[in-house]
Amino acid sequence: MTQTELQIAVLEDFLHYFLPEGLLDYFEPVMAEDKEHQIKKDEVYKRELHLYFDERDNRTEDLQYLRPNGFTEERLISDFPARARKLTLHIRRRRWLDEEGKSVILDVYTLANNGTKFSDEFAEFLKKKLGPDPRYRKIVGALLYD
Repeated sequence: MTQTELQIAVLEDFLHYFLPEGLLDYFEPVMAEDKEHQIKKDEVYKRELHLYFDERDNRTEDLQYLRPNGFTEERLISDFPARARKLTLHIRRRRWLDEEGKSVILDVYTLANNGTKFSDEFAEFLKKKLGPDPRYRKIVGALLYD
């Protein structure tokens, strides 16, 4: 194993501890940015951590005929805050072309809880932490409580 491969393996092992379960099985880390956060009313975070991921080649043997065709626009997912920073995951899916030249996106997993922009773990955390108080609907969205 080269020094670079070892560093990547160590980084991915570390990321497993605070990213949504299974994310690194399907996506590889590409970049991280720590930015100053423009605080809006009722927000507490002064910094934002942005983590960027590109989908791995998740083709099975029977899908090897698909040809790479770049990536989709990134999807933003809000997740647990990390070290007093708002955390946003930027995720790009792979696009493929089939034998007829039609665009294909493999759909073998779920990125966020249905009806939210949160991971399952973060949505459950908010439900438990905030409870059914209707004042919080404007913060996390009505769908989280339905």
